[in-house]
Amino acid sequence: MNNNYIVFPDNEYNSYLERINNGKVIYTTRISKEVNKYKVNNIYDSVFGLLKVISVKHYSNIDEHPFLAELTKEQIEEINKYIIDNGFDLIELKKI
Repeated sequence: MNNNYIVFPDNEYNSYLERINNGKVIYTTRISKEVNKYKVNNIYDSVFGLLKVISVKHYSNIDEHPFLAELTKEQIEEINKYIIDNGFDLIELKKI
């Protein structure tokens, strides 16, 4: 897989697809080696086609996550496992 490809969790595929098909942006949380990887205005290929990064916001604590109330307990636990050293990025993407 090349560096210009972005992957998404299988269990979130349908919700992302629905948003993309309705012309909406999608948001994805990136942890570990993916923190600081994605840059505003860069274009990445995906299972949904080409996606452009609209914004990247960095957070250090899960309590700062803008969509915390929408995350499942499992998602919160998974994110918390990997954010101790370098936090996480919330990436906003739009299909182009």
